[in-house]
Amino acid sequence: MLECIVIFVDEVINMTKRIGVDIDAVLTDEGRGEENIWHSNICKYFDLTERIDNVYDFRDAYGLSSEEVEEFIAAKGLTIFREVPPRPRCKEVLSDLKEKDYSIILVTARPAENNTVTLEWLEEHQIPFDKLIHSEEKADVCKKEDIEFFIDDNPKHLIPIRELLRIPVLLMNMDHNQGISGEFIRVDNWTDIEKHIPQILE
Repeated sequence: MLECIVIFVDEVINMTKRIGVDIDAVLTDEGRGEENIWHSNICKYFDLTERIDNVYDFRDAYGLSSEEVEEFIAAKGLTIFREVPPRPRCKEVLSDLKEKDYSIILVTARPAENNTVTLEWLEEHQIPFDKLIHSEEKADVCKKEDIEFFIDDNPKHLIPIRELLRIPVLLMNMDHNQGISGEFIRVDNWTDIEKHIPQILE
């Protein structure tokens, strides 16, 4: 069974509109192409020069074994989580939503063991939120938390949220999701997200 950890910022959440937000590549500014922070670190760690394929899974993207990916994450994961910058305007847009009494629920597939470094990063960059949930079962979280709108970079999570729960979603454009078929509203940044929110929730 997958481990799930929930962190509350406020003791009680009485907001009427709940937005679910992924962290990696949505709040974090990983970069694109050769400048992507994961790509540059993987290439340096394994002495690689390029990706095999632009896909989400590091094994398929770089021809690595599961053991090699685990080794890399153990060696470099925490450092990357600490050093990756936030996306421009994510703090401002989320702060504006909080002022409008929206509830911000962060749902990340990061293992619960990364909870401390995640909270430290959120505090350092003053990212507002009401809950932090570590879970790969994001559709289940959306149902349980009555989330009305979700943003992620991984279509694997967005498809069941959209198709089974009928919740509107936005897909953050990244190299690893360009080959994904299906009709998604794609966004490139938080300015794009800000423009879509009134159309979806107001």
